[in-house]
Amino acid sequence: MKTTALLQTKKYTPEEYLALEDKAEYKSEYWDGYIIPLHGESPSLAGAGVNHVQIVTNLIETVSRRLKKKNCRTFSNDLKIWIPNREKFLYPDIVIVCGKLDFYKLRQDVVTNPKLIIEVLSDSTAAFDRSEKLWLYQTVETLQEYVLISQDKAVVEQYLKRNDAWIYRATIGIESSVNLESVELKVDLDDIYELVEFF
Repeated sequence: MKTTALLQTKKYTPEEYLALEDKAEYKSEYWDGYIIPLHGESPSLAGAGVNHVQIVTNLIETVSRRLKKKNCRTFSNDLKIWIPNREKFLYPDIVIVCGKLDFYKLRQDVVTNPKLIIEVLSDSTAAFDRSEKLWLYQTVETLQEYVLISQDKAVVEQYLKRNDAWIYRATIGIESSVNLESVELKVDLDDIYELVEFF
């Protein structure tokens, strides 16, 4: 992310970014005034692997229908979130919002009140997802839980908000279940990893 940003000379306002994003062929994120092509969306970057796509698909299918009864909605990585304290627009793999959707300046493609965010890890993004992205997400007032899912082994990591602190929890093993506390939902890891081949 930072390397790409350093190659750019022009900085954009949030409104300029959104106007460009509306017309763009590939998705990009907005970081400190710079427009950063999303991993897998630019022809110059490698696409997401089959395990990554399968895990996201499994989660959407497993979680979304069960959360509808709890007045929560599940969105894939086509929906942006706005991080106001850091002025960034990001595309998480999965965003869950409960109750009314709050939109950024009435835009239907950007929400500001995620309750749960899920990212599927890859070799190229794992360190970033566990550090800078984690710290960014933790500044979002409505966020109660951040989940990281490995795509090459059966491991689900959670960061759970407890008042003003965050605690870490790991669930390991295909026969295990993870409790998504923020939405009171228990999910079996064999459902998350269905059809996923570990190498």
